[in-house]
Amino acid sequence: MKPKQLIQIGSLDTFHMPALQAGLAVEFGTELYSTWDLRKPGPNPSLSRKNAWFLHYLLTIYKRFPAVQRHNHTYLPLCEAFDIWFTSLLRSDMDALYFLSGFGTKAMSKAHKWGKPVVVDSGSTHTDFQHRIVWEEYQRNGLRHPLFPEAYRARIRQEFIEGDFIQVPSEFVKRTYLAEGIPEEKILKAPYGADISGFSARSASDVSPVFRAICPSGVNLRKGARVLVEAWRRLGWSKAEAELQWVGWPGHPEVRHLFVEPVEGIVWQGWMSHAELAALYRSCDVLVLPSFEEGLARVLIEAAASGVPPIATANTGVEDFFTPDDPEGWLIPCNDVDALCGALIAARSNRQKTFEVGQRAATRARHGFSWDDYGIRVRANLQKVLGK
Repeated sequence: MKPKQLIQIGSLDTFHMPALQAGLAVEFGTELYSTWDLRKPGPNPSLSRKNAWFLHYLLTIYKRFPAVQRHNHTYLPLCEAFDIWFTSLLRSDMDALYFLSGFGTKAMSKAHKWGKPVVVDSGSTHTDFQHRIVWEEYQRNGLRHPLFPEAYRARIRQEFIEGDFIQVPSEFVKRTYLAEGIPEEKILKAPYGADISGFSARSASDVSPVFRAICPSGVNLRKGARVLVEAWRRLGWSKAEAELQWVGWPGHPEVRHLFVEPVEGIVWQGWMSHAELAALYRSCDVLVLPSFEEGLARVLIEAAASGVPPIATANTGVEDFFTPDDPEGWLIPCNDVDALCGALIAARSNRQKTFEVGQRAATRARHGFSWDDYGIRVRANLQKVLGK
């Protein structure tokens, strides 16, 4: 039997890489290089993987303590350290190199010396678009530092230019690359899936007299926290009329100013297991994601599988989830408080119709947005890369 072609996959954090490896492993030989907790079995234990355990602990410290992040300046050394480790373990007999952007500059150079194709995975928009749109929102909120320093952006920009292919998760992300001059033939699209096995839609509407919206994406400016707070204040609903179930922490210095004055109706939720989150979704009417930029928010898929239709900007990647005319939810412009208010009013004014929209969203999530569906898409892309 002819041996499978080998794909070496690298990412400092696991993110969606285990799902990508599992999808590719159906047809290709794979090796995943990443970090995960040594106390846990790790992703896809039946597949070949190597753990940069020492970086796992440094990354954990970085995530947990904002004081050490220094406006993401300390993230770059972590990326560079992973890249050195990953590069040292590359095999000359591999058939293609695949890594998440930011983590493979040196690895790419080595692969190219061997004549191997390189795929750069971009989980979000082009770094220059990301910088501009988030920087504008930061300035609106009085912040004086960008999301990432220029040295980190330059590293990623180099990977985008020198990589043979760039895989992106949504049409929105693809447009940002085209706008920055990346040739269309370099861009591969593979919308994400999600593990929807634990999420199910409720069978009846109006489970509560209180209208409930949920925002599970944390509390940060990039995800539209200011827009959501302004809209909720403007609506002026009492807590007996409506609740905003917000999963996250409002005390981070970036967003603390938004909550100096209490906002009625917000119910704060901390970390939740999948089972707890699934139960919370089923008690809600709509999902709200007014993000300024991201790739394709997987919480959209999880909520939709729970029968909760999204109110979301195109900048979340939701266009790849919606079918024509947005029958599974509400598509709103970015940074538009009026549009967000209008969508929330429409959802609350006819909860039976909102429930029916959620049922369509649940059907959509289960037909094209599982991790198996994602695997089909990434295998097709790798076949292009390898000339099949």
